[in-house]
Amino acid sequence: MNEGPRRPAARSRQQFVSAQRMSALTDGVMSIAMTLLVLDIELPDGLEGAELREALDGVWSQVGTFLLSVVVIALFWRAHHAVLREAERIGTRLFWLNVAFLALMSLIPFPTSVLHDYGDRFIGPGLYGAVIGTAAAVLHAMAVEVTPRSAGPWWRRVPPPAQALVFLLSVGVAAVSPTAAVYSWIAAVPLSVLADRIAARARRS
Repeated sequence: MNEGPRRPAARSRQQFVSAQRMSALTDGVMSIAMTLLVLDIELPDGLEGAELREALDGVWSQVGTFLLSVVVIALFWRAHHAVLREAERIGTRLFWLNVAFLALMSLIPFPTSVLHDYGDRFIGPGLYGAVIGTAAAVLHAMAVEVTPRSAGPWWRRVPPPAQALVFLLSVGVAAVSPTAAVYSWIAAVPLSVLADRIAARARRS
């Protein structure tokens, strides 16, 4: 007689995933993405003299884009853990947002390689800005999903998505000046600090 009520409850529990397991999956995907970045750094064999020096110059530029993406992934990892810290269980919507976020994280080595090879053309910073900006927007959506609705509208609960805006707007900048688009990414740092302060002030008011 008690089996009937238990089955719906069991099905309800199956709609959730523990935050710990989702964090473990995220850690694995992001560590693999970091590892794949270094595979693009190559130095041809058998070079000497001027050819070797020229090849080393190319390697240093590869190291630059590698370090950029390592820092980006590390910041995403930190922000992701801060978001999931507020969640005990992962519902369906948050689950698929996280899957989209991981897909974008695993994609980062490709636009990193394109940025190195075509940094002076639209496709390099344009593709990189689009991927990073979309990932930041998805992470912002996850933060909105996690925070309690009782805390008020999303702009009071979560800082505005400054990183997403900067990187997505840089795609348009890249159409005019690829170099300016790359430098525009620096604006994400002060704007993120400003967004955090605005959100903190809104919560206090």
